[in-house]
Amino acid sequence: MKIQLSLTALLLTSTFALAGGDLAPVEPEIIIPTAMPSVVEEPKKTGIYIGLGYSCMQMTADTPDEEYMGDEVSANIGYNIHENLAIEARYTASIGDINYNTWNKDYDIEGSSMTNAGIYLKPQINLGGLGLYALLGYGQVTIEDDFNSYSESGFQYGIGTNFAVSAVTMFIDYRRLYDGTDFDSMAKNQDVAVNSFTLGVNYEF
Repeated sequence: MKIQLSLTALLLTSTFALAGGDLAPVEPEIIIPTAMPSVVEEPKKTGIYIGLGYSCMQMTADTPDEEYMGDEVSANIGYNIHENLAIEARYTASIGDINYNTWNKDYDIEGSSMTNAGIYLKPQINLGGLGLYALLGYGQVTIEDDFNSYSESGFQYGIGTNFAVSAVTMFIDYRRLYDGTDFDSMAKNQDVAVNSFTLGVNYEF
């Protein structure tokens, strides 16, 4: 009887020992945190921009086909007060003599130049990369040669469009620089208009 109990105990002990041997130790799972990608913020724009462009300035009078025209360089500096409003100052000056032409004449006036200095409010809107804007302000147009100088100041206005290309913005616009009579006695008793067409680029800081 004692031998039977001893054998039973031995068998039980062996069974538990074998069962315990089948249990593999459970290792804790080690989770390595993934580093979050760093967010690089673009430098904030100051709102200040500068620009340079080519302009064609044109003066016409009542006399049939009478026209003064000059090639110009235009420089501007502006500040974006708001995404929909800027203020801009622009200076435009001749890079050669003025051409004068009528129905029977066409020649360059030696030593002549046309200039304009103006400051404008610039309402603007962006339509998915294409911008539209207006220019409303005050400026002075001057036409001179070796012997005479004529100037008129007053309200100026225009309209334009722009679009971004890489780090710069290209623009094209039209401005009416003067619309009145006489133009400082240069064209007496005649209606005179001075226009400017500009193609240029702006860079915003």
